[in-house]
Amino acid sequence: MIVLITPTGGRKKQFKLCQQWMRNQTYKGDVTWIIVDDVIPKTSISKKISNWNIIEINPKPAWKGGMNTQSRNLKAGIDILKDIKDIEAVFIIEDDDYYSPNYLVEMLKRLKGFDAAGEINTVYYHIPAKRYLECHNRRHSSLFQTAFTMEGLSVFENSLNTKFIDVEFWRNIKSKNLFYEGNLSVGIKGLQGRPGIGIGHKEHRLREADINGEMLKELIGEDIKYYE
Repeated sequence: MIVLITPTGGRKKQFKLCQQWMRNQTYKGDVTWIIVDDVIPKTSISKKISNWNIIEINPKPAWKGGMNTQSRNLKAGIDILKDIKDIEAVFIIEDDDYYSPNYLVEMLKRLKGFDAAGEINTVYYHIPAKRYLECHNRRHSSLFQTAFTMEGLSVFENSLNTKFIDVEFWRNIKSKNLFYEGNLSVGIKGLQGRPGIGIGHKEHRLREADINGEMLKELIGEDIKYYE
């Protein structure tokens, strides 16, 4: 059994794409997907995925502009998973990023023998601006590219009250595998909906132009059609 936690709300299009990426996964084992939607009325409309158990929760108070509820929502998801038995791995799946079909399978391979696994050298791509940033993060993985075992859960929980949860988590987790596999996932930003706070959302910080979309196609292949 693996568990996915997705904080969402106010990003209808992004969440619809997130569902598409999860339906495309080649992983065949049992999955529980915990979706934490804190916007009223809710904007995540869950569709059944074969042999996946989907749990939706709606923490309160509801999100309003200017609020940062990321830590609260992740904690709400973690509280749910504590009642689930035989968890092999926990994945943080963010609602506005791209995941290749073999993401879950490849991440599980890298997690074996470690308490946490994450892909480094993150790429953020801003769709409307057609600009991207190739990060050179080697000491930590972005949150959306992070998976951990139950042995790493307490370290993750202790990181939730910090501004940069991912940096804090990777600083403190001892048994870890930070690797690069050629962009199993890509940070996709700039779509309509609730604004984000990370560097990928800041158009002026994305230095490289991609006017013809060649870089995006190199990153995600034929799935580029979903962003055209």
